[in-house]
Amino acid sequence: MKALIVDDEKPAREELQWLLEQCEDVEVAGQAASAEGARDFLEGGDAGEVDLVFLDINMPGVDGMRLAELLHEKPVDERPMVIFVTAYDDHAVDAFEVDAVDYLLKPVRLERLQKALERARGRLNDPPESAGAAPAAQNRPLERISVEDRGVYRVVPIDDILFFEAEDGIVVAATREDRFITDFSLKFLEDNLSADKFFRCHRSYIVRLDAIESIAPWGAGTYRLVLSRDEDLGVPLSRSRASELKSLIPWSARVVDG
Repeated sequence: MKALIVDDEKPAREELQWLLEQCEDVEVAGQAASAEGARDFLEGGDAGEVDLVFLDINMPGVDGMRLAELLHEKPVDERPMVIFVTAYDDHAVDAFEVDAVDYLLKPVRLERLQKALERARGRLNDPPESAGAAPAAQNRPLERISVEDRGVYRVVPIDDILFFEAEDGIVVAATREDRFITDFSLKFLEDNLSADKFFRCHRSYIVRLDAIESIAPWGAGTYRLVLSRDEDLGVPLSRSRASELKSLIPWSARVVDG
């Protein structure tokens, strides 16, 4: 695959190019410091050689999201694939609306970059049939995610995860045995996890519904969702989300009244 790197910061472009040079089957065709520069490059003589655009979002002038929207308007066989590379996680859902292959957070880790390239290769070998089509996987709830485990990325089945917790911009996936750092935002997870299995119980937590073993009053109209019989593992339930949880898991009057 031939790639174009688009970022207004030269150190970021050089770092990503260096990382890509460590990967197999990918060649950096060029760099651009702006969306306008990227469009000039793509519309030039080498445009047909670019398979993949690594695109920053927050740039002066036309931002990366707008450039991705313009590229998405092209016929499928004429548009390059897009992987966003950004320091912010609040555009992840928008990224998938423009059919992005992946959404990487800076600083980019080599293992995470390689996984994104694997997705791009899969897309290149099995492209959508029409301009409006999205890969089938994007229409299905997440079944597995990649997590960081002591510097190595490993794949964890969604059903092994008890809850997700966000703290200081980092989302952690918790199993009964361990906690792992992820590259996802809670918003992205909320939109892509099965609503029958996971519930946004608090602004900082998503819990697996069948992991809840008891519901304990926690004061001021709030509750604690206990996830183990010895009550040492649990997550908060905000008052604003309690009524919705009651519709999913009916509560007895004794639990509701405390």
